[in-house]
Formats: sequence, structure tokens, C-alpha cells
Amino acid sequence: MIIRPLSLASLASEIAGLRPSAAATAEIASVVSELIEQVRTRGDAAVVEATALFDWSGAEVSNVVVPPGLLQVALEDEDPELLDALRTTRDNCTFFHRHEFAPDWEDIGPQGQILGIRRVPVERAGLYVPGGLGSYASTVIMNAVPARVAGVEELIICTPPGSDGSVNSSVLAAAELMGVERVFRVGGAQAIAAMAYGTETIPRVDVICGPGNVYVMEAKRQLYGTVGIDSLAGPSEVLVIADHSAQPDWVAADLLAQEEHGSGAQAVLVAESRSLCLQVEEAIDRLAASAPVRDRVAAATGDSGEPARSDRLWAFFPEAGMHFIDLAVAVANSYASEHLELQVADPRSLLPRIRSAGAVFLGHHSPTAFGDYIAGSNHVLPTGGSARFASPLSVEVFLRKSSYLEMRPEALQALTPRLVRLADSEGFYFHRVSAEVRLTDVR
Repeated sequence: MIIRPLSLASLASEIAGLRPSAAATAEIASVVSELIEQVRTRGDAAVVEATALFDWSGAEVSNVVVPPGLLQVALEDEDPELLDALRTTRDNCTFFHRHEFAPDWEDIGPQGQILGIRRVPVERAGLYVPGGLGSYASTVIMNAVPARVAGVEELIICTPPGSDGSVNSSVLAAAELMGVERVFRVGGAQAIAAMAYGTETIPRVDVICGPGNVYVMEAKRQLYGTVGIDSLAGPSEVLVIADHSAQPDWVAADLLAQEEHGSGAQAVLVAESRSLCLQVEEAIDRLAASAPVRDRVAAATGDSGEPARSDRLWAFFPEAGMHFIDLAVAVANSYASEHLELQVADPRSLLPRIRSAGAVFLGHHSPTAFGDYIAGSNHVLPTGGSARFASPLSVEVFLRKSSYLEMRPEALQALTPRLVRLADSEGFYFHRVSAEVRLTDVR
């Protein structure tokens, strides 16, 4: 763990140091741009080539689609306790997202015109479910539930296959549980491009949602406008703000939990004192040493291809003279993390000052893991600082809002003179005419 003092003066440079370098970002953008162009022009052939190169050497056009019957088999064969957990996640997530659903409205404006908003779901949504270190059945639920609540009729999934071409059975079971029509063994930027443009095998979708690595996030960034996206949900991150009331072992467990996401995941602690940082560091070493799955936590040595743990876990404490809470709030709003844990004595008092976070976890008994899995809030969240302007995956992502207008006679008479003045000022003669000709029908 890297432990450093922090002040308001050094805040900007320290936060910049946590983000990928411009050179690395440019290199990723170049690779992704080429992949996207290949998929756009060559369709299935490019998708299969990329899949064979990055994930599964046996990929062919004929086996990209997961046979539909396997989804039902996976559901029937899945462990009952896991299915119970998935159903609980589905039900809690549905409870949460139903509160987002705003009804259509219609009202009469001040001059008698009728104004309204109607919400119409997109027809087809593409759900991206990552692969890598874990199997993400929970991400199937998190992606699919708000789409279903919005009323989307057709859902497809793209997910990277294992080196043997397999897709985790729990992912397939969750897909069947949510009524997903088709699952494709395709991941990475090529999957995002395939869903955005459509290929001979993978249908074009209206919206793509779901988290992924930096290549997936960059593909979504480049393809926004060709297709709708949820947010820039890339490599995962957590910021833990901990005061004297925090339990070092609990903080350490939460930081290690974040590290499990791999692929660029980052965990940052802002502690009230250097002493607390050292206690958390000691707890991290102790917990990591006792982990049963040593190859995951062995990333501490960098053997997994990821940066060593010391490069992924950061801890800051206030320089002399710095007010801890004010500094912590400044870090939270500048770093704009995906997950923000407030492990402080009075988290509710701190919440109104937080402006930029994907999801906020209040108090010592609310670790990120509950949001990742089962409590009901969505775990598809903006990352990389995009929480400054983006929001968690929601029902709104899958809805198009159309406004409508009906000009009644009294509104036509009242508003036309003002419309004429505006049209004349902007030099749009026929805007004026299109309104005035209708006055003859109401006088």
C-alpha cells in the first residue's frame, strides 16, 4: 500500500496520479478504434478473429451463439442456494428500480396549449457481462432488471468466453432467469462494436449497458451516438473515508474486495490519521495471507500480470493543519469514485456534502459488497471520474422521452404574435408564415 500525506494544495496532483496516463489512454483508444472499424466493415469475420486472438482460439462464426437450450439446462442444474440468492438480487433490484419509473404526463400550458411527455422503451438492449477473474451472474441481473422494468422486449448478452469457449453456468442460469433471448460468446471492444453496428450473427441494439475493462469502456465512448450507452463503466474503484471510529480489519477487507475485480481495479483510503493507515496496511497483509484463493491475492507480487498490490492500494492522511472531514469531502468530489464508503461516526451528516460518487455506502455496516450483489441498488456505475457527470444504470437508460404539443385555438392566437417576433429576429421567414397561415382558421 502506498501511504502519503495529503493537503488541499496537493490534492489535484495526487488525484491525477491515480488516473491512467494520457499515453496509455491514447494507445487504448487507437487499438479500440481499429477493432471497431474492422467490425463495422467486416462483421462476423472480424468479431471471430478478435475473439480467437484474445479469448478463445476455437471461435468460429458457427459457435459464437450459445445454444438456447443450454440456458434452460443451466437454470435447472444450478445450485438451489445460488438460485435463491440470484432471485433475491432480482427482486431487490426490481424493488429499487421501480421507484425510478416516472409516469407520462400531460397538462395545459398558460396560453391553453397542451403539453406532455411520453416515455417509450427501446426495442432491443445489449447487455455486456464481463469475464476475467470472476463469473458475473449478478451483472446479468443488474443489467437486465432496469431494462425489464422499463419495458424493453428483447435483451441480448455478449460475454467473453473462457479459453475453452465456455460461458459460466451461473451466467447462463441468470440469463434464463431474466428471460434473455440470446447469449453470444464475444467480449471486449469487438462485442461493443458488434452490438452497435450489428453483424450477420449479432443483432444491432439500441442501447448497450454494463461494465467492462478499459477497452470496453473506450469502445462505448467511441460508439456513443451510433448506439446509446449507460455510462463509462470501466475498471472498478472504491474510495473509503475512515475516521477514528472505523475498524481497520473491516476497511482492509473492503479494499481487498475491490482488488478482486482485477483489470485495473483501484482502492483508495482517506484516513483520519497516519496511524489508522498503518493499521489498515497491517490488516491487509494479515487478511491477504489467510485468503484461501491464493492465486487471486497473489497479485500482491504482480505475478498475475496486474500491477503489484502496492501500486493498486493507496492511502492518504491529512497533512498537519488540515481538517480531516473537509479534506475527505474534497477528495471524494474530485476523485468522483464509482463506490464511496463513509466509514465515519456520523455518515448521514457527511452525505449532503458529497456531490460526485456513483454509489455511496453509509456507515460501518454497509460495505460495497452489498451493493455489488444483493441489497438492491445497481452495481453498474460510472467509473474513472465520470461520476462528476454520469449516473448509475437506471430505468431511464432504456427509455426514450418524446415531448408532444397540441396547439388549441386560444393558444394559437395568443402565441403567434410572439412567435413572429422571434422568427423575424432570427431571419426565419417561413417559420413566421407557418404560424400565421393557421390564424385564418381560428379567427
